[in-house]
Amino acid sequence: MELSLHSLLTAMRWAGCGEPHLIFAGGNRYIPPAADDRLKRETLSELSGLGLADGTALDPDFEQVLRIIDRPYTEYYAYLRTHEQQYGVLVAVQASTAIVALHHAERVRLDVVADEDLPAALVSHLPAIEPAEFTPFSVAAYDYPGYRIEARWLAKILAAPQFGMGHLYTARRAKNGSRGRTERPVSYLDTEYGRVGIERDTSDYLTVFPGEPGRLASRLAAARSTLD
Repeated sequence: MELSLHSLLTAMRWAGCGEPHLIFAGGNRYIPPAADDRLKRETLSELSGLGLADGTALDPDFEQVLRIIDRPYTEYYAYLRTHEQQYGVLVAVQASTAIVALHHAERVRLDVVADEDLPAALVSHLPAIEPAEFTPFSVAAYDYPGYRIEARWLAKILAAPQFGMGHLYTARRAKNGSRGRTERPVSYLDTEYGRVGIERDTSDYLTVFPGEPGRLASRLAAARSTLD
């Protein structure tokens, strides 16, 4: 299903949800009291037209989707940018149900995730770009820029024309409700060489690798395991 960001956030507020996820940033706005009734009618009209509300009551299945987005046990999410657009993607998981939310240009698309490989489900929403072809390498952050061959390779990659980038994160919620997130993202750059993945570890080493979907997904899965 696809709906406006405003209607999604309004429905989440009606359902008693908390602060929206950061991929929905910019959707909340001040509504003057004089416009409140009109916007409420417009929201209910949109939701009813999609079968997501009956009168002033939210559809129970839709309300469950909202609660999964609001407080997922596990999250995989990404901030993505191309020359033409930027958007956010969230894969939110509770129990055996996973929902993907794609936010772009004040619209949100919601779908149930069929893929059991949830990191791969997130990566599947990245722009389709061929991976760069090279042998993965690592370089200490303090060696860049520098004269070591790995540092020179990284400098060459970063100097190439770029037309897209993304940062992929994962988070989990503990039994007490607290939320923990990986400190460092799995990132990629879309360059004239192809997609290049970059990950900085806790030892301040940069691992640079071809940005194949499987490599990005496996690194995101490994990052998730550090939160257990």
